[in-house]
Amino acid sequence: MTLNDISERYGLEDEERRIFAEYTGNRFAEAEEADVQDTGFLAPWYKILDYAGLFGVEKAINDKLLSKRPVDFRSPDTLSIEIYDSFAGKIPVIYARDTQDFEQLVTNIAYKGVRPEGLSTTGASFISGKTTRFILLSAKPYSNVPAAELGLSDEAEWEEKSIILRRGHECTHYFTKQNYGISNNLLHDEIMADFIGMQEAFGFYKAEWFLRFMGIIEGSGGRLSYYTKSLPERVRGAVSELARCASYGLEAWSKREDFLSMTTGERIRAMCFAGLEGMCNL
Repeated sequence: MTLNDISERYGLEDEERRIFAEYTGNRFAEAEEADVQDTGFLAPWYKILDYAGLFGVEKAINDKLLSKRPVDFRSPDTLSIEIYDSFAGKIPVIYARDTQDFEQLVTNIAYKGVRPEGLSTTGASFISGKTTRFILLSAKPYSNVPAAELGLSDEAEWEEKSIILRRGHECTHYFTKQNYGISNNLLHDEIMADFIGMQEAFGFYKAEWFLRFMGIIEGSGGRLSYYTKSLPERVRGAVSELARCASYGLEAWSKREDFLSMTTGERIRAMCFAGLEGMCNL
């Protein structure tokens, strides 16, 4: 299915077609891969890990990251920190399995103590600045979709899988930022990140699950409305259709023999340069 086919199906007019094409355009098509990865931001984190080993994770976070806005953690024993050796390179990760602790961490670190709107639906945060980069992860059900909606029986296991899925998702954004200088909350970025996240957590990708996470299949998920909120209604419908096409195309691709022999980085590169339209028949 092509962008033109979808535009015709949704009756998009000239301006709507332009907006649709702009939103779904492939920003990676002409991107050049960086020769050198920035790892200078890691040095302070080894000291933070050493400090956590001596005094505990709670004190390390409050003393080294939040000295001006410390968090009164409800469940400090569930906190952990690591420098995760991901497919995108090493990246510090803070795990806050208690929802209240996670939300207060995000509020104090990323928003200077002012709780942002919609935080209750947020399960991860990538903190990125000139001299620092790290990931905050929660154990909330991924995309707020309960286990039962995915046909899974164990809610506790789904929470643990959600952590791994989120980590893979955020590391995909980290990969594209490190290698191409590109990372946005757009459908192209999000489908790649969910694809890799599912592969990391389960070893497979299900288009149906992605569509539930996005809210394209009706249920508890609804992330696509956030990524497309600025688009006209008919364009949002067209983007949803393209998401269906791309997600089922990726599922078929993930079962092919050539896919199975690829590294995670090679898979991300293939999705980057295919673009959304190309994902339908990758």
